[in-house]
Amino acid sequence: MDTSTTRRRAFVMKCFAITAVMFLSSILSQSSLKAQVTSNVFQRVLRVRVNAGTDHAETATAFTIDVDGREYLITAKHVVQKLRDEDRIDISTNDGWSSLIVIPPHQLTVNFDLPTEQGQFFYGQDAYFLGFPYGIQTSAPGANGSYPLAIIKKGIISGTITENADKKAVVVLLDGYNNPGFSGGPIVYRDLNQSGVVMNLVGVVSGFLPEVVPVMTKHEIASRDAAGEAAKAQPWKIVKRDNGTFFEYVDTRRYVALNTGIVTGYKIAPALDLIRQHPIGPRSVDLPGNQPR
Repeated sequence: MDTSTTRRRAFVMKCFAITAVMFLSSILSQSSLKAQVTSNVFQRVLRVRVNAGTDHAETATAFTIDVDGREYLITAKHVVQKLRDEDRIDISTNDGWSSLIVIPPHQLTVNFDLPTEQGQFFYGQDAYFLGFPYGIQTSAPGANGSYPLAIIKKGIISGTITENADKKAVVVLLDGYNNPGFSGGPIVYRDLNQSGVVMNLVGVVSGFLPEVVPVMTKHEIASRDAAGEAAKAQPWKIVKRDNGTFFEYVDTRRYVALNTGIVTGYKIAPALDLIRQHPIGPRSVDLPGNQPR
């Protein structure tokens, strides 16, 4: 093979390599622009279990954040409020449950940067919350390393309520449906002030606003006039069937809490202040291997 032929082939291969890199970069760029929840969010979300082996055992959600070079496991207050200093938290892996002390002995998850309220959210914009409702996880083995992949739900940032000004406790309200198991999960939103897909952490899922309503039962009556005073005061409680018979709805003195479709969460800012005032645990660079296990 002469020198000119070799040079031509080398030139063609170089052009092919450049084209391949440009094509791959284009795909990654388009994929990033279409992303809704990025890996620096969902790869931090963990399914946890507390009080295992007791009558108070329950599963919930937690996630990691990095503050001043240290990794912290975050969840809702009510999830861990019954734990004692010597108690352990179990973390779900693809192979089962792994016990963990409150201060992790190794890095738990990726430490890709996850900004905490560095951008400004707008009322009415989309937000996302992640977790494991009823213990459900996404069927994507290996997509999150050794951990299961969380369920992702979307809501709208409807507003905020200052619960305690002195403690900077602010409740974030989302128009969306929360389910048991999401407690402790992260609430994130896209920073619309930046051109790329930059997700910011705004808070932690706490629960939902319930509406407590009475449980009613059907009571047979001969006519509308035979209904009780409570039913007559609210005529919708009196029902005439197609066959001409009547019944009324009467209270059973039992009550149930309905999900109103308003998700509640707490802003992360006060927790960050406390962490910075009382840092605990080793720095990430000093952890064994500095890699999630």
